[in-house]
Amino acid sequence: MENENRRKLYIPYGLNIEPEYFVGFGRTELKQCFIGIACFGVVAAVFMLITGNLAALVFTMMIGAAGSIMMTRKDPITRLSVVGQVKNMVRFARSQRRYRYVYKSKWF
Repeated sequence: MENENRRKLYIPYGLNIEPEYFVGFGRTELKQCFIGIACFGVVAAVFMLITGNLAALVFTMMIGAAGSIMMTRKDPITRLSVVGQVKNMVRFARSQRRYRYVYKSKWF
């Protein structure tokens, strides 16, 4: 009888608050993706200066663009991306306190 009176709680998953261009990729992910592409562009330019090969520049830029899209796209179920998960891990590590314990014998 008591179980019948309880209301069931329905928690939907996969809800998004911001509009998205495609599944898991919105405005904030687009900004992060452009930053990643710019960083990979610098790496590609340095790589081209070292090797002297234009194909290396193009290949590195293509890998950088695809990689930054994969790193910033959110999973549709958990709503987390690789970049977001790394941010969460850094934020958690900074919030933890470290206590240094020194063992001392109680007899001395």
